[in-house]
Amino acid sequence: MRIWKTLGLLALILSAIASGGCGSGARGDLGTKTETVQGLRDRSIDLDRRPELPWQDPSEAGFRRRSRAIREKLARADLSELDRWWRREQIGDPHKYLLPAIVARLSLSDLYGRGESAQENRPSPWEALLTLERDRPDLYHFRSIFDIRLFFLHRETMPPAVRESYRSMTVKPRVEEWLEGGTENHLFMQYASGLAFLKGSQWPPDLPHIQAVQEGWLRLQLKKFLTIGQGEFHSSTYYGYSIAGVLNLYDFAPTPELRSLATALLDWYAANMAVRFSWGTAGGAESRKFDRGTWDSGLSWIAWLWWGDEDDPHANVEEAIDNHLRVALLPALSDYRPPPHLRAIARKEIPLPFELRASHPAYFSSSEDNHLWEDFYATEDYTLGTLLEPSRSYQVEGTIRAQYATYKLVIRDRNGGDNAVVSLAGTYHTPMATGRSPADQYLQDRGTVLYQQVLNAADRAAGVPARSHLVLPRRYGEPRSWQGWQIWKIENVWLVTRPWGDRLWWNPSISETDPEYAAFVAEGERTAWITEVARVKDYPTWEALTRALAKTEIDDRAWNDEHTLIYTNLAGRPLQMTYNRYGAIAAAQIDGRDRVLDDWPVLESPYLRVPLDGGLLEIDHPTLGRWQLSAIDARPEWKAIAE
Repeated sequence: MRIWKTLGLLALILSAIASGGCGSGARGDLGTKTETVQGLRDRSIDLDRRPELPWQDPSEAGFRRRSRAIREKLARADLSELDRWWRREQIGDPHKYLLPAIVARLSLSDLYGRGESAQENRPSPWEALLTLERDRPDLYHFRSIFDIRLFFLHRETMPPAVRESYRSMTVKPRVEEWLEGGTENHLFMQYASGLAFLKGSQWPPDLPHIQAVQEGWLRLQLKKFLTIGQGEFHSSTYYGYSIAGVLNLYDFAPTPELRSLATALLDWYAANMAVRFSWGTAGGAESRKFDRGTWDSGLSWIAWLWWGDEDDPHANVEEAIDNHLRVALLPALSDYRPPPHLRAIARKEIPLPFELRASHPAYFSSSEDNHLWEDFYATEDYTLGTLLEPSRSYQVEGTIRAQYATYKLVIRDRNGGDNAVVSLAGTYHTPMATGRSPADQYLQDRGTVLYQQVLNAADRAAGVPARSHLVLPRRYGEPRSWQGWQIWKIENVWLVTRPWGDRLWWNPSISETDPEYAAFVAEGERTAWITEVARVKDYPTWEALTRALAKTEIDDRAWNDEHTLIYTNLAGRPLQMTYNRYGAIAAAQIDGRDRVLDDWPVLESPYLRVPLDGGLLEIDHPTLGRWQLSAIDARPEWKAIAE
């Protein structure tokens, strides 16, 4: 286990801040200056707002149309009704719901003017804002991301009373609220937005040290990401909120050093989104939440804005939930565009298949690397990801274990409208088989997964259910059975499963809140699964598939006593898994080699690489070539990599 010293890093960060930040790094020699990499450098330090960005996206006009569609949808919200709703329901964070409508409306002066009320007896956006300020003056994270963008975009035209309310955010005791804590995304929202505001408002804050704390924390996160990874990794819900905070710093940073810092952080987020993105769904493992939809999460709408097509009939903004669209509003108003290398990767318009393996740190830690391990496999027809976590924990409060996505199969809907998303896990947290159930253990090799759950006395005492669920959309119906295998044909793949348990059965209704999902259930204190995803292109008929399955080998003779399964899969690769009854990670072999989890890279794939302790992010595009973002001493620098 490699550990870099947090105190040493903080010293380097404070030294960088004291010496003027990362100016020398941002303006240094970039090696081979291709037009694309030169553009990457320029966008990180150029403080001028440029109306056209042709080097980044030849379809900039398409981006603007997508941006306007999002803003028009959010602007139509009834501010009066939202105001009544949050008071009636006693919502603690009303800005989260009203400010997106206000910001969107003010961005559409051709439709709504510059803040005056468009209808008689309806409050103007400014009046609604002042009412919120009077009744909920707290400066909290879900407010700050929208509030600070509103300030910078409209500071010259806002009423004096509104401007004065912003000035009060720089004086004691209010200014102290810019250091409020919380989860990782809370800190990104509050610190990045607060730093942009305190640095750029031109009102000297009563407590100037707050800016140094905020900048130091942000530089620490960049160094952490490029060295040991991210605690709140690839969250389909919370990525968008973190991105929103950093976008405020990107767009309104008063110095090139801060803009460079924001660019590097945003490139990290965009790269992680792109490599796992699966045709409208956040594919692969997640630290918080489980994206089962298609164009139905905050992350997916940001991806649509950056890399989508506005003429896609299935990515319908009018049918999108405002709660998901609101996090795409700030990217829609931002000058930031991801590196052009990422577009083809996000759209999976690259040579496939590919494998990704990744490691993640403990959630808040700046030193505990290789705390979680992720496998991800992408093909033309599906993506599959699993996550390993090293603790057998029964905690249900004050933890994100209930929000982990530990097995996610995304099967592509070729019509683009409704991907099939499958989960497999125990049911400690939910019958939908999401979250880190204490006894879950996995082994993944490309499109094959072995899963085992064997309950011990502590599991039983904690109430871990003696069952595991394979959850999939109900519309695909019951499986077809063949020699112990349960098989579904879903879109262009065969989902082939072999369960073990005391009782195996099909449950067409597992959750009142998710009636469109069903589960195949394995009951018993010892349950296990083999899941194999086979492409119809390779096995075009039922007969071709079953002939191939007949050539696979299953050895479960030691399952009951030693909890060992051996399976030689369709590709002819042997997998062996022995359950760890008192731990959390099974002993496993793939193709005769032990699975070793020590010192996994932060990210490793043909297209995206972040070596452990490397301090760099490298992206490889089949035609645009390779570029690298490094952050030595938390000072970002971009350069091309010679072939």
